[in-house]
Amino acid sequence: MIEYVQFFPTLKCNQNCPFCFSRGFFYEDFPEEKIEQLFNVLYENEIKSFDILGGEPFLYKSLNRLVEKALEKNMEITISTNGSLIYELEDFLKVPQFSKIKIGVSINDLPPPSLLSIIKKHKLWIKSVITKNKIPETSLLEFAKNSGIKYYFIYMDALTDRDLLDSISFYEFMKKINVISQDVEPVFCKGFIGGSSNYRCPAGTDKITLMPDGSVYPCYLLARFKEYELGNIFKTSLKELLSSEKLEIFRKYNGNICHNKLCSFHGECKGGCVAHSIIHYGTHGKPDPRCYRETVH
Repeated sequence: MIEYVQFFPTLKCNQNCPFCFSRGFFYEDFPEEKIEQLFNVLYENEIKSFDILGGEPFLYKSLNRLVEKALEKNMEITISTNGSLIYELEDFLKVPQFSKIKIGVSINDLPPPSLLSIIKKHKLWIKSVITKNKIPETSLLEFAKNSGIKYYFIYMDALTDRDLLDSISFYEFMKKINVISQDVEPVFCKGFIGGSSNYRCPAGTDKITLMPDGSVYPCYLLARFKEYELGNIFKTSLKELLSSEKLEIFRKYNGNICHNKLCSFHGECKGGCVAHSIIHYGTHGKPDPRCYRETVH
């Protein structure tokens, strides 16, 4: 049963973060006239959670209508933003029924005081991507703790060989969190730890990715690979899409394929993110290259 949908209504962005999966990636924005149809499909399939991602969601002109329709279906909604469009963010937060929306602000450099003020006032979340050479400023951690703000550390995606040079292994990531602060929560693929013991990765089982044209993928990291498209949510029933043989590589789990038995997580890890193995090695049959690196093609 799919628990949540990661939806990308737009891939437009006003920033160019080096770790973002959508850099250099283009789709036309999701058409407003299909919003109601989309939520009818999701409601019929009993999907309760809806993550709005991007690009930058506040560049999507129909964001308010999108959220209104999701609320009508009693969905739990999360929006991830870079926080740079402060006026648009403030206007959004003025809408009374939007007060229940969970908004995470991606902060990877020192933010302007005006943004911190909004975060504190509305109890927004803070998210920071952790890389080999970059960790959040101590002042930001203290701000979050003193303001009662949830803080999430994001395990960096590595989509290119250059990204791999700036990435760290999963066990190093978890170690950094323990050293830096006990007041943050890690965010990572459950292909490492925490997912069901019945499958290697939650892609296509717990979650799906929905792109602006209605195409469905098991994971957003594979949206550049047409061969992993399951179909279109407006043309094929979700039940049929989820019965695709393409999902078998995510659902089969025969033990950890990572060879690094010195890792403290080896006994419970499933080998990491399947998408990363596909991207770097061209196969799902190897462990996550951020942890166990072989010669990439």
